[in-house]
This record gives sequence, structure tokens and C-alpha cells, in this order.
Amino acid sequence: MKKTTILSALLFLIFACTNNSKTNSTSGNSQNYSDLTPLEVVHRRMALFNEHNYDEFIKLYNTNVEVYTYPTRLMGSGSDRLSSIFKSDFENKRVSVEIVNQMNNGPYVINHEIVTNDGKKTKYISIYKVEKGLISTVRFVRDF
Repeated sequence: MKKTTILSALLFLIFACTNNSKTNSTSGNSQNYSDLTPLEVVHRRMALFNEHNYDEFIKLYNTNVEVYTYPTRLMGSGSDRLSSIFKSDFENKRVSVEIVNQMNNGPYVINHEIVTNDGKKTKYISIYKVEKGLISTVRFVRDF
């Protein structure tokens, strides 16, 4: 059951991320994060994830964000899809993330993360591409 919840959340994230990168639009986002570096955007994402603050969390994503299972399997796109993945976990405060290691290069931030959902830990390598202050694509490397 926990694996299904995590997989559903990842699929939603992937779908939401795909749509945002296609248009690179910031419509619908009231906060302007364009002054932040890619590393700062991803750090903000992690903090909001752990605070279960979905309303601010979603603003860090391009509305056409694309989410992939590494390297090219599209899991989904669009910020609307992110809601189906994360919103219930955020509301129930069942999920958290820990950054084990991190590196960045230009618009890319690569995290080794451990996501805990209802006590079950899953390791990920997450590759975030940040453009104009918003996450435009996410690629997850993990065992399914």
C-alpha cells in the first residue's frame, strides 16, 4: 500500500512537471522565484515539502512541468497532475524528504533523497531542471 502511494505521488509529480516545461509559463503562480538560483529553488521545494505546504510548494513548478522516470519515460505533465500526487499526503502530513547529498550545475540540481511516507523509506536520485525560477522538469532514478 505504501509503495502504491509513493508511486502514485511520483507519477503525479512527473505528470505535473512535464506540462510546465513545455510552455515555461509562470501563469497561476503568484510568487516570483526568478531571483532565486536553481539550488535555492530546490532547497525551498524541500522545505515546503517537509512543511506540507502544498499551496506554496506548487508555486515552485512551471505550470507545464514534465516528470520522468530517468532517463526518458514520461510519467506526466502539468501542475494539475502534481495535485493528485502530493495534495492528500501533504494534507495528512504523511510524507517527508531528507537530502542525503546534493550537487548542482547551471540549471540542474541533483539530489540523493530519502522520501519517507507512512514510515516507509524510499531512496531516489532526483534531477531538477530550474528555468526562470521554476522547476520545469524532474527526472527520478529509483527502483520500482
